[in-house]
Parts: sequence; structure tokens; C-alpha cells
Amino acid sequence: MRDVSVARLNRREALALGLSAASGLLLGCSMPATRRDAGAALRAEPAALNAWVSIAPSGRITLITPDAEMGQGVYTALPLILAEDMEADFAAVSVAFCGYDPAYNNPMKGYQATGQSAAVRGYYTLLRQVGASARDMLRAAAAGRWQVPVEECRAQRSVVRHAVTGRQATYGELAADAARQTPPAEPRLKPTTDFRLIGSRIARKDSAAKVDGSAQFASDIVLPDMVHAAVRVSPVAGGEITRLDDSRARAAPGVIDVVRIDGGVAVVAAGWWPAHTALELLDLAFEGGAVNESTASIDATLGDALARGGLVAREEGDVEAALRSSARVLELEYAAPYLAHATMEPMTCVAHVADGRCTVWAPTQGPTVARAAAARAAGVPPENVTLHRMFLGGGFGRRYETDFVTQAVQISRAVGRPVKLLWSREEDLTHDFYRPAARMRYHAGLAADGTLLGVDITGACGSILARLRGGLGGKVDAASVEGVLDRDLPLAHVRIRHTAVETPLPVGMWRSVSHSQNGFFKESFIDELAHAAGRDPCDYRRQLLAGTRQAAVLELAAEKSGWGQPLPAGRARGLAVVASYGSIVAQVVEISQRDGAPHVHRVVCAVDCGIAIDPHNIAAQMESGVAYGLSAALWGEITVAGGAVEQQNFHQYRVLRMNEMPRVETWLVPSDAAPGGIGECAVPPIAPAVANAWFALTGQRVRRLPLVSAAPAQ
Repeated sequence: MRDVSVARLNRREALALGLSAASGLLLGCSMPATRRDAGAALRAEPAALNAWVSIAPSGRITLITPDAEMGQGVYTALPLILAEDMEADFAAVSVAFCGYDPAYNNPMKGYQATGQSAAVRGYYTLLRQVGASARDMLRAAAAGRWQVPVEECRAQRSVVRHAVTGRQATYGELAADAARQTPPAEPRLKPTTDFRLIGSRIARKDSAAKVDGSAQFASDIVLPDMVHAAVRVSPVAGGEITRLDDSRARAAPGVIDVVRIDGGVAVVAAGWWPAHTALELLDLAFEGGAVNESTASIDATLGDALARGGLVAREEGDVEAALRSSARVLELEYAAPYLAHATMEPMTCVAHVADGRCTVWAPTQGPTVARAAAARAAGVPPENVTLHRMFLGGGFGRRYETDFVTQAVQISRAVGRPVKLLWSREEDLTHDFYRPAARMRYHAGLAADGTLLGVDITGACGSILARLRGGLGGKVDAASVEGVLDRDLPLAHVRIRHTAVETPLPVGMWRSVSHSQNGFFKESFIDELAHAAGRDPCDYRRQLLAGTRQAAVLELAAEKSGWGQPLPAGRARGLAVVASYGSIVAQVVEISQRDGAPHVHRVVCAVDCGIAIDPHNIAAQMESGVAYGLSAALWGEITVAGGAVEQQNFHQYRVLRMNEMPRVETWLVPSDAAPGGIGECAVPPIAPAVANAWFALTGQRVRRLPLVSAAPAQ
């Protein structure tokens, strides 16, 4: 959200030093109340920034990651950035999550949240500065101990050496002395040409823990006297309970209590299965909400919004004149459905409300909002909430929301005991904050040779920003038009209008947010322009993108995919290029037809994400994004009847199976630009690339997703 005010830390604040006990060095200002290092009183004077680095006498270095790890690799990438300028031995580094504290706010956002591929982009400079400051303080400690000029002391792989005398000391040995040093006001950052860790193949810090089971998810938490809860909420958004007879449920084995929560009810039991099965014993009825809404009515609402035109988000030149003077005018309309997040780990949270305090163990992408929600639900001041962040079994934007946190806290407050809440898959799919259903219409004026002269774009969808902010104040939803049309395109006449519509389902951030649908709209549109001009789709884009950063990405994808070279009979290629979150991804897909639907064999991804922090993880994120985006492109669709979501489980909301996963190749464009995002950027190009390949193969143009109707899984 670009217009959120950003609180920026000055360099002195960012590098402020807290003094530790003699046992080690703590770089930062105040240790969160929930973190204590065994055997050491690591308490620093409060200041603007929390701890990022601690060093034990043994040499073990603990680096803090401020963002949630949900498979995207920040548990490795962020500590890696810090360790690079710190000259730390990364093999000897441990990583820990932070709790909530405004000092961990992302400098790019001004608050603490994981999303919009902003982790590396936001923390890159700050973490380099913190690491460089730690390195220089350790060098100063060594110089003082040996009575030599600090310039003669070199740090490398967690050891400081004095070449003239041959003396050396480990970071652990120097930590106590380093804690007494004054942090440098302007620590010198390494030249990128001297990077030792950044850009190399690094084993992920979370992999071993996830393999051996030691990684802690919320569902792993076990507390004394803890009980379990399952919930049922109105199937229609806005509906309320009108009848509840819980006598049979209360009599079921293991059931402890039945608790009213916002919009629904929870059964509390000694175990989750007894709680879940007892839900079926409730005599329960809901009424109210948008019961008259359906997929057809929602589509009609979007169509009406397109007809009205909407608020102007961008206008350059004279679009009406350009269209009138065109040799040919195309009118093209595209649509995308609601999508669920379908994280592999359903919504879960552990909460304990007692003695005027609230403690939460949450797999949250938004600790700032989660803490506030917990405080409201518990009826305690925010400072009385302790938030423990857990590993996430998938997030994709869903765990930025706080409904599951609120429910867990409400239930714990009611029963007076620690509660572990776990949603069923059915509850998860039918009570999501969905990717908005959207439609977009393009009026394009072409010259006789197919050159694009002007374009008038009108779009409509539910507004995430309006829901989060309680309205838009009469302004256009800027987030909804992200990625609609690249400013790199050499167009003199452009108009983009958009309407934020009221739809019955709550909408939220879905992996790549508006780029997910707008990438499909825009790249399908570009492909249709190429066809109208009688041009090869790659050559047409070459002309449009000439001289831009996107052009190099397109060329790499074309080269590595063999664009223009013959394919076996029955196969075709399609491509798409989408810039999002500071990075550019071009994808070329190779498909055939199987059972009347696209079957994707190969995906070539070319990526320009600026400085590549962890190339191995970038490749993993391309593969992840392809799997996630391809599932949505082929089958993803949430439909509504009687105001309720119809999809209950994966037999109705299909995801890609292992035998359907294509081969994915990732190629990086060398770059010294500032790092861009990567966790979401592979999702937007895959749908249009497949749709464009399908047109090349069959001559059938698909303008409405999904590409295939979801069929029950066998």
C-alpha cells in the first residue's frame, strides 16, 4: 500500500548499541520481553531499535529475522544480508524470530508485516548497516586488546586477524569488549564485488528443522491445561446465529464448553477431533447477510461498474481523438474469479488470556495488526499482549488477516484456559478473504500497420484497501490498478479508470495481489494486439519494450526457451512479461492438449530482481509461484450461491498434483540494481502465458479464468 506513511529511522537510531553483560555482544537497543538468552542478562537500555545480533562466548551468533517465514526464504535471506557485511561465518549462525515491536518495522512500510515481496527490498540497507556496525565494533575491540591501529585489523568468517603480528581472536572471544565500543556513525559497507555470501548457493536455515520436526508451528504448541477448539461461522458473510441448542454437543465425550464467538460458535474439548465432531451435534441456524447474492449477480455488478466508467487513475494525451483516428479499434474484455488462498496449514492459533494479560502463539504475517486484534478480543491494553511468531504453513496474504487470532483469544477468555484453535479445511475455504473477482475492458486504437496508438482501460473489482481502511474517501483504489499497463510502453494516449465495487465476499491480499489478475488482463491484451497486427508475440513485445529493463528479461526468456524454433507436433509456446514489486519475470510455457485442456510441459522463467541475494531460493520461488499460479489459472474459482461459498474442499478447489507439475527452468539477468521482490513475482505471468500458448495451439482465445472448469479430484 504505497500511500501508507513510512516511519524512517535515522542511521544513529538504526545502529544504536545496547551494552550487554560480559557474556556477549547484543547489537540493538531493547530486547523484547519474550526473549532471554540462557545464562546471560542480555538487557539493554530501551531505544529506537531492538536487538538484531547477539554473540555468545562460544562464538555462536544469533541473528533476528523480522519477517514471517512461510516458505519464501526470509529465515535465510535476511540473516544472510546481515551476515555479509558483518563478515560472519554463516554456518555458525542461528536464526530467531522476533516478536512484536515497532522497532522491527519494515523501513519500506512503516509497520511490521510480511507481504508484497517487501522483506529483502525493505530491510536490505538497514541490515547491511547493522552488520557492518557489528563488524567494525568487533574490529575495534580487537585493536584495543592488541594496541594496534584498527585499520590493520581484518574481520573474516567470524574471526578478527592482525596480519602484522599474526594474532587473531574469534567473535565470541571479542564479544564482551565489543559491547563496550561506540557504534560507528557511518559504517562502511562492502563493495558488492566483495560479496562472499550474497549471490552464492546457501543451504536454507529452516530446511533441517522442517525435516527433523523441530520447526515450531502453532499446531505444535502444547501448554499445561491446554484445551482445543473447533469453530463454525455463518456460511453467509454477515450472517448471525438465530438458533443455538448445544445440549447434545455438551453431552458428547471430551467436550468442555460451547462458546459464542463473532458470527458463530466454538466447541471446546480435550482434543481437536472431539471438538470438531461435536459441531455436528449443535442445533444451529444462521440468518442474515447477503443471502440473495450469487456468482451471476456478482458478475452483473462488475458489468454495471464497467458500463459506468469509474474514477480516473491515469490519463495522458487525448484518448478519444486517438481512438477516432485509428484504422482499427479493438474492444476486449477479460474476467477473473474469486480465489481462495488454500494454505496447506489451515488457520490455527494458540491463545491464553489470564491475569490481565494475553499471550498468543500465531502464524501471522502481520504482528502489528495481530497484536492489536488480540488486545481488543482480550479486553487488555496492547502492552499487555505478548505475541510469539511461529513458522507458517503457507501464508500467501491470508495470514495478514486477524480473524483466527481474534477467535482464539475470545475462546480462551471465555474458558479461562490456554486454547489451541484449528479450522477445518471446509471452514478455511468457505471463510477466506478472497482474491477479488474482477473484470477489465480494453478499447485499443491501432494504426494500419498494427501499431498501438491509444488505449482506454476500464476495470472493476472489490477493494481490499476500502475494506482495510473503512472506505476510500472518494479516491481511486490505486492498488487495484497496479500492473494494468506498464509505464514503460511508449504510449502517448492512455486512460485508466476503475470502480471499487461492493461484493458479498470479504476480499484480501492474495499472492501478488492485483498483479495476479491484472497481469493476466494486460499480457492477454498485448498478445491480442500482436495477433491483430499479424506479428509474432515476442517480436511485438520487443518493439514495445525496446530500451527498457524488461527487454533484457524478454530476450533471455526467448533465448533459453528456444522461441521461434520448431516444436514437436501438437505443442505450442506462449509468453508473458510482468513487472511487479521491483522485479521483472518473463515466462515462456510449452503446452500440449490433454483431455481438451492445456497440459503444461515446461516453463522457462527469466528474472531480473536486481542483486540476487540467494539464487537457489529465487529458483525455488519461481517453481513455487508457477505451481500456485498454475493451479489458479487452470482450475481456481470460488463460486457463490445464496450468499455462501460453494467450494468445500480440494475435490472442488483443485490444486496442481505432483504428476501435473511442469519442468521449471530459472535464469537470472545479471544486475547491480537494488534488490527487488521475489516471493510473489512468478505468479502473475503464468496464467497469460498458458492462455497465450493455448491460443497458439488451438486458435481459441480465453479471456475469462479459470482456463479449465474445476473437476472433482479422483
